[in-house]
Amino acid sequence: MDALVPLLPRGVHERAAGDGTVELAFYEHPDALPPQAELEAAAAGHALRWEREEVPDDPLERRRRFGRSWEIAGRLRVRSPADPPGDGTLPELVIESAAGAFGTGAHPTTRMCLELLLDMEPGGPFADLGCGAGVLAIAAATLGWAPVIAVDHEPQSVAATQRNADRNGAAVDALELDLLAVAPPPAPTLAANVPPPVHAALAPRLAPAVIHVIASGFVEAERDDVLAAYAGFVPLARLGDGWQAVLLERTT
Repeated sequence: MDALVPLLPRGVHERAAGDGTVELAFYEHPDALPPQAELEAAAAGHALRWEREEVPDDPLERRRRFGRSWEIAGRLRVRSPADPPGDGTLPELVIESAAGAFGTGAHPTTRMCLELLLDMEPGGPFADLGCGAGVLAIAAATLGWAPVIAVDHEPQSVAATQRNADRNGAAVDALELDLLAVAPPPAPTLAANVPPPVHAALAPRLAPAVIHVIASGFVEAERDDVLAAYAGFVPLARLGDGWQAVLLERTT
């Protein structure tokens, strides 16, 4: 998954298929797919069997086929609108994806960020940097942070976040912002589930008001370099074996 996701930006749907096998499904126009040899090289060391099927070019149909829900630390459930509601024992967030919008809960980094967020004491302003479809911002607003700002450089992600916030009755302001060019909002608590080059750009520009950062979007081999960019912060908690999520706290 770690190697395939960068090649398939519309997302990969993972589920156990029995007998020790895992099904990885992805949707794309044939002309836009990476070469099969490139995908096989990314999955080196794993026995692969390929199946191709024509499906309607309809996001609702794709969600009906692979709609999923995720339980976060036994305290929160995240699902798509295509999934049935839970049994009511856990609070739920309903997050609808959009073409190119990350951050629905499907990726392990998003779920790890949510788990770290659930262990924090909510309160004060919060900013979700690289919000995708907005689940981290919406969770923060639901838990008690306020005001909550969500930023992304993709207009479709900003629109998806605002729609999802409205769907969940969460007070979130979603804004278009290029974190490679503009300093992040000066909220005391930030979540940044972004690639290493974005961490390298935003970390030196953090305002003194920033106290806690949930940092993710990198793998273990990249962790030390990413954390080194956050001078004056120390890790309080870490999750993950391949993909990583780290809670940082300012010390200076």
